[in-house]
Amino acid sequence: ATALENAQAELLKPDPRQDTWSAMMHARRRLHALQDLCEEQQDAMQEWLDTLRELPLTAYHADPAQAQARRDQLVARARDVMEHIDRVLHHARRLEQSAETAVQIHFSAQGHRTNDIMRTLTAVTAIFLPLNLIAGIFGMNFEFLPLIHLKAGFWWALGAMLVIALALGVVFWRKRYLARTGR
Repeated sequence: ATALENAQAELLKPDPRQDTWSAMMHARRRLHALQDLCEEQQDAMQEWLDTLRELPLTAYHADPAQAQARRDQLVARARDVMEHIDRVLHHARRLEQSAETAVQIHFSAQGHRTNDIMRTLTAVTAIFLPLNLIAGIFGMNFEFLPLIHLKAGFWWALGAMLVIALALGVVFWRKRYLARTGR
């Protein structure tokens, strides 16, 4: 259980160690083996309990009162063992569900980080797209483009590009497309 808890804690970190996955899978295999063993033991105990009930009382003792007491005692112990097996099985299943939950949380966190990265890259692309359009228009070989023949035309175009980039940057920053999250 401790190894499983350590693996779960490691999986919830932003960059888990590589051996964490193998530890988690090893723990899950052991839990499956324990579940299989518990189910087999439950079947064996149920068969033994059925056999105890089917045996005639004389198989336990010659005296009917003592025979009934011995049978009742064996049946009670068999039920007690079955309850212990049920508790172990329930605990193993709960640990397995906990491991599955940790894996799902890990993948969800990874997906969230990926979405943050994609959102940032999209915002940066959206900032540079109009700048690329302006540079492409001014790169055309037409004679009558605005600002082409002005001495300050380059600076006006560069200034417009800077204002557009800053305005889009501020808009995306306010909408938290470029903001770092608190992780």
